[in-house]
Amino acid sequence: MQVAYFDNAASTKVDPEVLDAMMPFLTECYANPSALHSMAFRAKAAIEEARRTLAELIGADDPAEIIFTSGATEANDTVLNTFGGRMLVSDIEHPSVRNPALESGRADLIPVDQQGTLDFEAYERLLESPTELVSVMSVNNEIGAVQDIDKIGEMAHRAGALFHSDITQGVGKHKLEVQNRPTDYATLSGHKFHAPKGIGMLWVRNGCPLKRFMVGGLQEGGRRSGTLNVAGIVGLGAAAKIAMRQGAVEIEKMARQRQRIIDAIVATVPDVRVNGQPDGAPHIINLSLYRTEGEAVIINLDSHGICCTAGAACASGSGLGSHVLNAIGLPQEWLKGSVRISLSRLTTDAEVDYLIQEFPRAVSEVRGLAGYAAG
Repeated sequence: MQVAYFDNAASTKVDPEVLDAMMPFLTECYANPSALHSMAFRAKAAIEEARRTLAELIGADDPAEIIFTSGATEANDTVLNTFGGRMLVSDIEHPSVRNPALESGRADLIPVDQQGTLDFEAYERLLESPTELVSVMSVNNEIGAVQDIDKIGEMAHRAGALFHSDITQGVGKHKLEVQNRPTDYATLSGHKFHAPKGIGMLWVRNGCPLKRFMVGGLQEGGRRSGTLNVAGIVGLGAAAKIAMRQGAVEIEKMARQRQRIIDAIVATVPDVRVNGQPDGAPHIINLSLYRTEGEAVIINLDSHGICCTAGAACASGSGLGSHVLNAIGLPQEWLKGSVRISLSRLTTDAEVDYLIQEFPRAVSEVRGLAGYAAG
């Protein structure tokens, strides 16, 4: 069976070049980098090289500002747990920001418009009350909405708040340049840009507060305890090098593939709408099918080798519906018909052709079984 993978916003394939870079640190140089012998020194040197590469990727001047973590969830929780006062987070934040913020009882949600763009008038009003931290992701993981991080950060600073952004979905798709932007904290996960799962990064601007979330040994300058995942860190560094080397060309390719898919589906599938911004992230497409079970369409596609999803993998099976689609005000008759298609730089034109061929068939079959009546 032909297989076409379109769930890259959830996780990407580890690039073969990344795997090659990792293997020596799993099979040859497997020492704990905190030890005092030659194998440990080699592991430590590889970690520091990766740290310098990550700093270059995100545009940070000082590699020492980078802390390696298990992923963006840990990094996000670390930032949010640093603050004991009021926080503002966007209504379409990833659950690793939105949920701990709301559970703290000290957070307010910043609304967005129907395309997922932050509502700046509402944001300005919310900033009138004392606020310690604002957290808004650079690119939304479900609908690909891209936020004006510079404006959001500047407004936070004018109000006396610090600013955090989860930049995971923007890596390899947008310029990051955190040092020259009004950003105080930035977080990411490697498995969204062809590094392995279980490795991520937290960037903290020098002088900004940070409360330890993982407490134990003195790794990462005492800021994050636990034996470092050497192979994962090396893989993250290798993926960063590839993103910098190929980024511009691959962004153009993904944007072209995205538009091909949208144009083809809109032309061949009745009663479909595209959620998000027309000029949003180049790798994410979020579709809604009118009065159609999106999960049934996804299962149908999967039976033909096409992998996609209804929304964020982190919320799969919750039964609560997408908080992102609810936040943009999607009407109920469109909510259950959500299908997310996400690309990567490894997505081939042949995979795109196959999706374009099979998607209308899958929708037609699901609607036929349900006795669908056009809207």
